[in-house]
Amino acid sequence: MVKYSIQARNVQNVAASKTVLIDLPVGKRYHYVQLQHGFASGTNTAAGAAANISEIRVKVNGRVQRVYSGVQLSDLNLLNGAGYGCTGLPNTAPGVSFPIYFYEPWRTSAQQREALAWETTGWQSFQIEVDLGAASTPTLVAHCIVDDFASGKLPADRSIVKQLRFSSGAPGSSYDIATIDRRDFLTALSFYPDSGASNAFTKVTLRLNGTIVHELTATANVARNTQYAMTPAASGRTANIYDLVLDHDDDLGSALNMNGVRDATITLEAGGTVSGTVTYIVERIGPPE
Repeated sequence: MVKYSIQARNVQNVAASKTVLIDLPVGKRYHYVQLQHGFASGTNTAAGAAANISEIRVKVNGRVQRVYSGVQLSDLNLLNGAGYGCTGLPNTAPGVSFPIYFYEPWRTSAQQREALAWETTGWQSFQIEVDLGAASTPTLVAHCIVDDFASGKLPADRSIVKQLRFSSGAPGSSYDIATIDRRDFLTALSFYPDSGASNAFTKVTLRLNGTIVHELTATANVARNTQYAMTPAASGRTANIYDLVLDHDDDLGSALNMNGVRDATITLEAGGTVSGTVTYIVERIGPPE
């Protein structure tokens, strides 16, 4: 099917230290949205532009489906390959590109790549909010890749990839998180070092109903992900993220069905005493929130 490259026309409130609202027209199927962010005065690197975006929220019918900072968006993209990261310089038009992928171009199966594009027919609204930092004279534009595909399914019967950010208190050198949603199909969790001491996690274990489904040291986990063509140590990526990827074999069928799970526990272990909070991003496939 022919894909169209279009520019988003309804972009409001582009100013330093403000929230930009991008109102995207519904009715098309969206493959990805590319944000381009520049500024006149600030750190003239892609990393500087990423740091100037404190938060991005992708909303459907007013509810958040994805939330991350500019740095975290770059981290998630770079996990799948160096070519999926940000490019450009903020002081050189059109600025630094921040791709938000709805379809997933790194998958080897064309059918699975296309299946994840967001079909917006029947949605009331589709918006992206971008919180900008203090860099002066900012610019922000958005371009989209869309097509006219319509499955005929009701909105509640169509699944999308959601990426939601959470934080947890960080007591001691080993502790459990038991608040993962027991619904949808879980594809990945990315754990950042703790905010207090920047301790990396040395081992992560995931149990469902008492059965271990993932148990790897950080070193073994990086090796496993790398062997499956991911790039967890890509240049420009935040150091020491632990990426627990369930569909590492590039098969959507490997996503973990959380529907009906009675108990889900993640045990995080670190080499030192963690403190502050731990930020983690949960990726799962299901109907919009």
